[in-house]
Parts: sequence; C-alpha cells; structure tokens
Amino acid sequence: MGKYWGKFRGKYWGKFRGKYWGKFRGKYWGKFREKYWETMQGIKTDCSFIVQWVLVTFGGFVVSLLLIEIGEKPDIGALEGVTGGAAIGLAQFLILRQRISPAWGWILASVLVWGLMGGSGLGAIGWVAPRTGNIALRAVYGTIHGAQLGMWIGASQWLILRNKIPKAQRWIWISSFCWAIAMSLGWIVGGIFRLAFHLFLGEIVGLGVAWLVVSITTGVALVGCQDSLE
Repeated sequence: MGKYWGKFRGKYWGKFRGKYWGKFRGKYWGKFREKYWETMQGIKTDCSFIVQWVLVTFGGFVVSLLLIEIGEKPDIGALEGVTGGAAIGLAQFLILRQRISPAWGWILASVLVWGLMGGSGLGAIGWVAPRTGNIALRAVYGTIHGAQLGMWIGASQWLILRNKIPKAQRWIWISSFCWAIAMSLGWIVGGIFRLAFHLFLGEIVGLGVAWLVVSITTGVALVGCQDSLE
C-alpha cells in the first residue's frame, strides 16, 4: 500500500498540484479575493457595527430605567427627557465615533430634543406610555408621535451627519419613519400586555420592543447611508 501511495503522490498528486492547483490559486482564487473578499469583509464590519449599535442603544434604555420611572405624559417631563436623552446619546456616541468624527454633538442633540419634548405636551417619547388601552388608537398615536420625535431627533442629528455622509438630509425622513414604526409597535405590544396581565409592567415591555426596533432600523439605515459614501 505504501509503495503505490508513494508512487501516486509523487507522480500524479505532484503533477496535479503543480499544473492545476497553482493555476486555480493564481487565476481564480486571486480573482475571487479581489472581487468578493473585500466585499465580504465590508459586510462583516457593517454587521458588527449594527450589532454594537443595537446593544448600546437598547442598553442605554435599560440604564435609563434606573433613573426614570416610566409613566404617562404628565409624569414624564423635561428633566426625565434630559436624563433619558443623555443616556441614549452617550451610549450611541461610544459606537458612532468609530465611523464619524467628531461625534460628541450626537449627545447634545439627544439631550436637547428629548429635554424639549419632555417639556412639551408630547412628553419624553420613548419613556411615555399612552393613557388609552384601545389598541387601534395606540397604533395611530404611536405612529404620529413616533414620526414627530423621529423628525426632530433626525433634524438635530443631521447637523452632525451633514458633512460626513452624502445627502444627509435623508436621515431626517429615515429617522421619522423608523420611530413611527417603532413607537406604533411598542405601544401596541404594551397595550396587549397591560390588558392581558393588568399590570403597568406591560408598558415597559412595550417600550423595550420600541427601542429594540428603532435600534435595529436606525443601525441598518446608518450603515446604508455610510456605504453610499463609498
């Protein structure tokens, strides 16, 4: 067996490696690496950013719950808005600075917008639970108020992004859309849990869903806007 295997390796395998394997590596593998490998590495980097963005954004919301008690509109004012905005802005800044520099303005934008909204009739959306238990009304109000928050926060963040990505004004509408979807889903889920278990804790679950959705959608959108630069 050893005799024939040695003969095979010496005569045929060596010929195959020399003639075909070298050709494959030189022509096809090189072409593959040149054409697809960089793309695959870019996708890996983008996915890593999105995962980190989701973790820090949702984590910022969880941390904010240590400082803010979820409530209805009259209970969540400017102070809670500033506190929550600072928690979210700082968390996102830690990841955003990997791609955009300087990014410190992102913290200021979050603090200002949520502080102003907390002092307004809308309340600090993101920590506010609607009074109504009607699921249809929750869906409508969630969409409207989410879109309003998304537009204001998107406009403030546009000031940071405008010199960093092309057509940065798109971010205002993207942010508005993401928040509209997120708050609508969050308030629906919160209403369902609250009606099912008769506990206000259901509202926290719903807001958690909203923050999870908005972190995923805005993370993907940020990557898409940045990729258009390349």
